Amino acid sequence: MYIILAVVAVVAGALGVSFVQHKTYQATASLLLAPRSSETVVGGDTSNQQAADTSTAAVQTQIELIQSASVADAVRKQIGVAPKIAISQVGQTQVVHLSARSARPSTAALVANTYAKAYIDIRRSQALDDLGAAGAQVQGKIGDLEKQIDAIPVVGNPPHAADPALESRREALINQQSVYRQRLDQLQLEAGLNSGGAQLVTPASVPRSPVSPRPVRNGLVALGGGLVLGVALALLFEQLDDSVKSKDDVERALHHKIPTLGIIPAVEGWRGSTPRTVSIEEPTSSASEAYRSLRTAIGFLGLDRPLRVIQITSPSAAEGKTTTVANLAVALAKVGKRVVVVDCDLRRPRIHSFFHVSNDMGFTSVLLGEVPLHQAARPVGGNIILLASGPLPPNPSELLSSTRTGEVLRNLQTEADVVLVDSPPVLPVTDSAVLSAQVDATLLVTRAGLTTRRQLNRAVEVLEQVASPLVGTVLNGATADDGYYGYGYNYGYYNSQPTPEHPRAADRI
Repeated sequence: MYIILAVVAVVAGALGVSFVQHKTYQATASLLLAPRSSETVVGGDTSNQQAADTSTAAVQTQIELIQSASVADAVRKQIGVAPKIAISQVGQTQVVHLSARSARPSTAALVANTYAKAYIDIRRSQALDDLGAAGAQVQGKIGDLEKQIDAIPVVGNPPHAADPALESRREALINQQSVYRQRLDQLQLEAGLNSGGAQLVTPASVPRSPVSPRPVRNGLVALGGGLVLGVALALLFEQLDDSVKSKDDVERALHHKIPTLGIIPAVEGWRGSTPRTVSIEEPTSSASEAYRSLRTAIGFLGLDRPLRVIQITSPSAAEGKTTTVANLAVALAKVGKRVVVVDCDLRRPRIHSFFHVSNDMGFTSVLLGEVPLHQAARPVGGNIILLASGPLPPNPSELLSSTRTGEVLRNLQTEADVVLVDSPPVLPVTDSAVLSAQVDATLLVTRAGLTTRRQLNRAVEVLEQVASPLVGTVLNGATADDGYYGYGYNYGYYNSQPTPEHPRAADRI
């Protein structure tokens, strides 16, 4: 569930953001950066310099030049603005890409091309300046050589006689001057043809589709991210979830000291606050069979010692103890057992509503001597007798710890094979701990997905402190969000009303 929710949320968010984002277009121009050889015209081999110019470091230097203030100023003079662009080298080549982005396709192409042309112009201007400086240097060399040649006397011109050494030197200076004149001619030719060492290979064209947003790509990325997030959340909640979900969870939480006597599956479609005794309404269902299995397990426990009075409680509210009492009573009655159900939950009694009888008199009425036991204990069908809670007292714990409570329970044993006692949860109040001294066995009911390991351990600890005869646990399969039994966080009182409009359970058992 967490994975599905995370995927849906992340993908929906990514698509939503993609559709509300403004479209952005990108245009790219390609430049070829050629080596500048004009700086090496005056003497020497140019191969090393050219190799240096074609290196990655040289390309990176030119990239910095493209991003310089001088190029930006030139762009600003042409189009009025100089937005930032992205520049990247293509592998180890001398080709670089200039990419500009804008909300308008034509603007993106204009910016990329303007930057490329501005850089080419500045590069050509620098090259021409270099060639001019080199030409001036060569021209100076030619002038110096001219002076040296003029200083040597011409052969056969009187009064100088012919001197072979002077003639040889003159010839060498003339040859050297000829070389420099050739280099000067090359510089002048290069100045006319020089492109500045950069060439626009591919001008930027007007893009037809935006580079962002890209809903499909964003959706796929969000799908992967949502899966990762969902798995992480599922693992996190699994670690944080302290609730018991299976028989193994219950027994591991209790270190296998107390057996699980029954596993009751959830009743499909059961929602709301209307009590249902599934063993009566759906006797062939899996839940009814589970209650019969619980009856068998209790029967085996009774082989070693008689279990005449069985208390059924739970760690906290809404875990199904009253439902368990009602259905276990029906299961016992169907095999011929005489069963008395006693509602000792003197704070929120509900067992009478499962058998559709009123709660105008019952257990408290007998304790106070207002009604005799045989009158308060009413048959509800088959072999089942119900002693409802009766009017709610102001001091349930004190009333349950009285000697009169023990006398009533002993008297009920003469009328039945088994007495099932529905008592309040262990943790909210002390009633169950007090009452456990009057019973032969205690069953602790838990609910899968709701009862936590901490609650379960604490409840067992409380019962062990009062030497409660805890014989086992029952795991209910209802979901944690059912909220059916309604004790809530604060275990309090409410006024139970008779329900005479419902047919008696006796007519259906």
